[in-house]
Amino acid sequence: MQDKASYIKYIVESLSQNPYYAQHFRHEGETALLFLDLSNILCRAHECNVWIDIEDLVYVFSGIYNLKGRYAFTSCNLTSGMVSFLYNTGFIVYQSPFNSDALMGYTICSVSRESEAKLVIIGTQDGGFRGVSDQLSQRGVSVAFVGFRESFSSYLKNCLLFCLEDMKILSPLRENEAKSQALEPAEMRPEMKPDSLDPTSILRMTQIRRVP
Repeated sequence: MQDKASYIKYIVESLSQNPYYAQHFRHEGETALLFLDLSNILCRAHECNVWIDIEDLVYVFSGIYNLKGRYAFTSCNLTSGMVSFLYNTGFIVYQSPFNSDALMGYTICSVSRESEAKLVIIGTQDGGFRGVSDQLSQRGVSVAFVGFRESFSSYLKNCLLFCLEDMKILSPLRENEAKSQALEPAEMRPEMKPDSLDPTSILRMTQIRRVP
């Protein structure tokens, strides 16, 4: 069985040899930020009955870019196991009982403005993020979207796209994986601490002890 490093290297090399991804490698080695719209890509994965290995997704991007920040957003309730997994994989996790798109867009623009990132990677198929992409492009920041090939909005078709199917990080959904990354029942509501002066204050940032 291949070790993890060899497997990730194999994935990166297969992408680099695919003409479709040539433009993505123009940014190879540059500083990048990763933002995942979990409500979007996990729900689509569930519809396709597949499992997304988010840890390998991070490894792949780290093998191509200098990945300096990881952020995960959801308007759904994740299991405690999934939230813990995300924190232990280096993500900052934002949970909101409302549509998280506006909060995600605000954070993308805010964090990228304060960083020296040359590339922002957004895990979503939602065409509503085209405006954020255009705004970043005007500031000289490149944007790439990650999602399922047939699910990308027509508004994103001309953007840099990473198709999950080509990244070799999908596998059939199994019962144990479903339990660890499923959404929790609706009654499990995030704690609210609203502040009218801070648009991001409605987010709950659960502090979970990292597993050594």
